[in-house]
Amino acid sequence: MADGLIEPVVQGNTDKISAAVARWAAATMAIEQLSQARSLDDLVAVLRIWARRVVGADGIAVVLREGGRCHYVAEDSFEPLWTGQRFPAETCVSGWAMMNGQTAAIPDIFRDPRVPVDAYRETFVRSMLMVPIGRPEPVAAVGAYWSMTGQPSENEVALLEALARAASAGLENGRLLTSLERLNTELEDRVAARTIALERAHVHLREKQKMEVIGQLTGNVAHDFNNLLAPIMSSLDLVLAGRAKPEAILRTAGIAMEAAEAAKTLVQRLLAFARRQPLLTAAIDPVQLIGDLRGLLASSVGSQVTLETRAAPDLPAIRADKHQLEMAILNLVVNARDATPDGGTITVSAEKAGADRPEVLGDGAYVQLVVSDTGSGMDEKTKGAATEPFFTTKEPGRGTGLGLSMVDGLIRQLGGVLAIDSAPGKGTAIRLFLPVIAEEKADAQHSAADELPRGGRGRVLLVEDDALVRMSTNNMLEDLGFEVVEREDAHSALAAIDDGLEPDVVVTDHLMPGMTGAEFALRLRTDYPNIAVVIVSGYQGIDLIAPDIVRVSKPFRQAHLDASIGAALGQLHPLRV
Repeated sequence: MADGLIEPVVQGNTDKISAAVARWAAATMAIEQLSQARSLDDLVAVLRIWARRVVGADGIAVVLREGGRCHYVAEDSFEPLWTGQRFPAETCVSGWAMMNGQTAAIPDIFRDPRVPVDAYRETFVRSMLMVPIGRPEPVAAVGAYWSMTGQPSENEVALLEALARAASAGLENGRLLTSLERLNTELEDRVAARTIALERAHVHLREKQKMEVIGQLTGNVAHDFNNLLAPIMSSLDLVLAGRAKPEAILRTAGIAMEAAEAAKTLVQRLLAFARRQPLLTAAIDPVQLIGDLRGLLASSVGSQVTLETRAAPDLPAIRADKHQLEMAILNLVVNARDATPDGGTITVSAEKAGADRPEVLGDGAYVQLVVSDTGSGMDEKTKGAATEPFFTTKEPGRGTGLGLSMVDGLIRQLGGVLAIDSAPGKGTAIRLFLPVIAEEKADAQHSAADELPRGGRGRVLLVEDDALVRMSTNNMLEDLGFEVVEREDAHSALAAIDDGLEPDVVVTDHLMPGMTGAEFALRLRTDYPNIAVVIVSGYQGIDLIAPDIVRVSKPFRQAHLDASIGAALGQLHPLRV
């Protein structure tokens, strides 16, 4: 179950890749700033800002070498460590790294003789990574700390060592420039030429690193989208050829719609993971969640695997994005299926978190959702790297190593923690710990719009600046029985209403020239409160839309549009529900 990206029949390759983007983008920016630093103080400031987010640590510290002592000059941590304190070099890990000029990777601080256990016992630190800075004689070190034991991954070591190398290069550049500035005026041209050459080298290095990251990301996304576009184009090609029978047209159109839905889900997840689309959270009943998922999960695991589901009675509600959490659980179940190719048992359960919950969890009550299997399991190295972006144990073409890291990112965003219990030959259990919501009833999983009667069609004012989107939406609305009036922008739509047009509902795009859909909706609520409003949004500027305005995300199906219009009308006529 260590692998990430899976390809379920309906959803396709729909995992999120934001963690990798954020980490490599942070590394690129940190290296850029370190390459421009000209003093030890500048390097310390840059490392304090960037090191923690680059390696995904719970805390970092920057240590300077002062003779035979180690001075902890700066830190970025969720709990205080040792800022301002000095220790003898031979008694601390930073001193060992600087004296030996080597990286120290420590999976368990209580099992390594280099660690002064008493200094760490009262802190959150359980594993660490310490890298020396400066060559040939280290003058500083940067340390990353985690609150859980485990071998730092190769990716974490590489990233922190890259920052240390950039910091060393920055120090060398600073010394070089200081030396050149002391030369007489006859050497000024040489100094300028050398400086330009260095800056060009830095620019080349930064661009090379950026292109490598972009190439890796675009390659993975292009692979996923091409797999989704292939059935869409082939199905439409058969329909447009005009030779297919009606039943064949329905079958091929269904295949195309399945792939389109998978593409839509992929985009939504990419945007949500990139924090360009907020999670739509609500109170969720864990028991109902497991029950609702059973049918989908059973169809995903196949006949060779036994699926078991169970949930403790009277579990409290948790807050989550129901769709994203369902997809995360489906992700884990399909990973478990791949880890049990010869058959076995997969169990999906929900229960209150007990005393064995991770130490990093805060105070309060938690529910744990567990996906366990009787498959091949993971060794410690694989388990430690399982949530790293792009880490995969699958053969080429079957996974890109993003799924589990995306699940981890989602659970963290919801205020929880993902934990892995696994051993070779003993199966794997992925535990999702989510905080309990006090005194709040779980979402009933339906809205007032669901109960609005069909019929009672009226006039819709459709405002959309893209001609193709406007045409396809108009066709949907007319097929639903609405009279449709079109406008290309909010200003002309508002003018039409001011001149006497009386629509029952306004369906408006959000991003348009001149006036956004959100601004248009606020004007309507103020001047024409009897007109229902639905905003159609892609992703940009979505946070500016008032939360109580009904919105539908592009791309959408006719049923989604119809339900959104019903919900908007329900806001104006609650007695109809």
